[in-house]
Amino acid sequence: MKSIKLMLISIFAVLMPMSSFSQKTATYNEVISKQKKGKIDTYITQNGEEFSVGDTITLGVSFSKEQFDFIMQDAGPTYEPLSNIASNTQVVINKMSIRSKTVQVETTKPQGYIYSLIIDNFDSAVLNGEVKTKLITSKQAFKELLKWEKKLELGLITEEEYERKKKNLFSKLIH
Repeated sequence: MKSIKLMLISIFAVLMPMSSFSQKTATYNEVISKQKKGKIDTYITQNGEEFSVGDTITLGVSFSKEQFDFIMQDAGPTYEPLSNIASNTQVVINKMSIRSKTVQVETTKPQGYIYSLIIDNFDSAVLNGEVKTKLITSKQAFKELLKWEKKLELGLITEEEYERKKKNLFSKLIH
């Protein structure tokens, strides 16, 4: 019994490092230059934001305002357009793969829907607001910083709180 436990621990110790090597990360530049292919676990978008299998993402607003351009429902043999009604729902990334210089993402189904989703061109979905991002533009950061500066001037927050908010905003800037 003791030898079986030792054998299982040994096998686990050998296999554990191998599983960390199976993690595949791809960047936007690697995808468009065809340096990486196939299944990936993590993707770093054109704007520098990182998404991984298992992450929860929030759907934004469709680019055309009626139905999503880059997000489809996986109805088995066909893909059905996803209605803008799905905006602001959350899904979990199940699978990511590189296809024809783009990243395709498969997700769980949004609450109240029958089918899971396929995001055919993930970068375009992010850039067009169909997938919400945690990053902000410099214009958005400047506007937010002005609000916090006013609070500082009025004595509503401390200098430390202001500096912490400023640092946080800079960390969210789109590259």
